[in-house]
Amino acid sequence: TFDGVIMANLLCRLPDPISTISALPKIVNAGGVVVLVTPFTWLEEFTPRSKWLGGFQDSMTQEPIYSKDQLKEIMESLGFVKIHEEQMPLVIREHRRKYQYIVSEATGWRKQ
Repeated sequence: TFDGVIMANLLCRLPDPISTISALPKIVNAGGVVVLVTPFTWLEEFTPRSKWLGGFQDSMTQEPIYSKDQLKEIMESLGFVKIHEEQMPLVIREHRRKYQYIVSEATGWRKQ
């Protein structure tokens, strides 16, 4: 088990992000910290739409479902408390003359 886990720009590229998050309590020690950094840029190329944490409207109420809110709900249900939150800009170099500028949501979670 670990005292710290970092998942940087990974969550929205997993085929099943909830199963990955759900495994965290098994590998993180009590008092340990998980740092999640994600732009929440869901694409069906990586994650089936049915597995997205948010980024769509509720089919019944038409209210928006926000990934940030869903992540909070899931992490808290697994025994984690949010201890930090910030916007984290980053640049990805695709090739010599092309870059992507992204602002990810960075959160820290302590396991109780």
